[in-house]
Amino acid sequence: MQTKVPIATLLATLLLIFQGCGDSSSGPDETETTEVTGTVTAPDGDTPLAGATVYISGEEGANKVVAKAKGVSSSTLNDDDCVEPEESYAAYTCTEADGSFTFDVPVSSSDVLLKIFKGIFAFEQTIDISGGSGEIGEVNMPGASESFNGEIVVVEGAWDRMEDILAKVGFGEVETDDSSPGYGQLVPGTEQFDLLDNSTPLFEDNDGDGKRDLFNYDIVFINCGASELPVYPNKAKAHNHAAHLKSSGGTEILSAEDRDALRTYVEEGGILYATDLAYDYVEQTFPSFVDYYGSEDTPADEREGFGNAEVGNSGIETDGTVLQDNLESWLANVDCFEGESCLNSDDTVHITDFLAGWGVIEGPHSGTTDAVTEWVEGDVEWSGGSGVRPLTVSFEAGEGSVFYSSYHTVESEFTPNWRPQERLLQFLVFE
Repeated sequence: MQTKVPIATLLATLLLIFQGCGDSSSGPDETETTEVTGTVTAPDGDTPLAGATVYISGEEGANKVVAKAKGVSSSTLNDDDCVEPEESYAAYTCTEADGSFTFDVPVSSSDVLLKIFKGIFAFEQTIDISGGSGEIGEVNMPGASESFNGEIVVVEGAWDRMEDILAKVGFGEVETDDSSPGYGQLVPGTEQFDLLDNSTPLFEDNDGDGKRDLFNYDIVFINCGASELPVYPNKAKAHNHAAHLKSSGGTEILSAEDRDALRTYVEEGGILYATDLAYDYVEQTFPSFVDYYGSEDTPADEREGFGNAEVGNSGIETDGTVLQDNLESWLANVDCFEGESCLNSDDTVHITDFLAGWGVIEGPHSGTTDAVTEWVEGDVEWSGGSGVRPLTVSFEAGEGSVFYSSYHTVESEFTPNWRPQERLLQFLVFE
């Protein structure tokens, strides 16, 4: 006995068979892509921003981009140097040492929204790729007020001016009139950050929110010579760099409560930068990471005596070895002085203007070698000794980071041009 199959059912079955024969692939159809190339520069409009993540959002409705496959990070960067976007994306890559980037972008519109971030700085720019052209040229990171949803504070010092570094970066204006007494320095009033003449307000609750004002900031810079004690010498006096702590009789830089606050600030995501004599903010708060000069009998998790590491000799210079490939590659792509290379012919970097009593680092504490990043080391001299020592180090504590350099900006002669050791500090601003 034959069973009759309804015509509609038969047609549907044949249609499925034909579809299966004609297309055995799975997934969405191929999406048109455009190769996008460009160069990202720092807010100064000239310095390449290396290791910045560049991506196209893949969120629904964010722009006319079809999310297809993950982007591939740059082939010439270490994997750790290219940070993957946390939000959904269609494609991403990272900038090279010269700030350049290239990647294939899946698009269905002539206007594409590029998102760019480096460290805790981020910005966006809409690009026009109509006509199939993806060469967008220079993408300039805006100033701190537009690229950073947070607050920066600089504590002034007697012997360093990191505020000038931030101005040269583009977070302020630099005086270029060589007849001005402020030549080569931050033009007062143009800074895109708070400027304090001492660190005391950071550990007070001036806004009455129940927390120290330190927590109002995302990045804290503390200059060498920042006031540490009520008896700290007046800035207008001649240099007393080596003896200022020895004559003060002080035993600690901050109270136990303030040290706890600074530690909590970093562990909750804050970033601390300190130079030279301000090392005590690091040693007294985070003693277990960096081994500063002092007693060999002091356990790694206990802080050394206040000011014990301030034994560096004055008047020395050194050609420092750059220990991180990404920093060395970047230095090879920026200029110092007036169009000169920032690196010596042997790829070392010249560091000068050490003042008497600069803070000497022995190295990472035993057991923290993997936790501490050494950026630059040099052959230096100190009271009773000499040898190769780390000169710039950093480490992560909780969600935040700490950076320290034994040297600082060249104070003896200001200039709007970059000096090699200033370039080192500039690079770390975005790390």
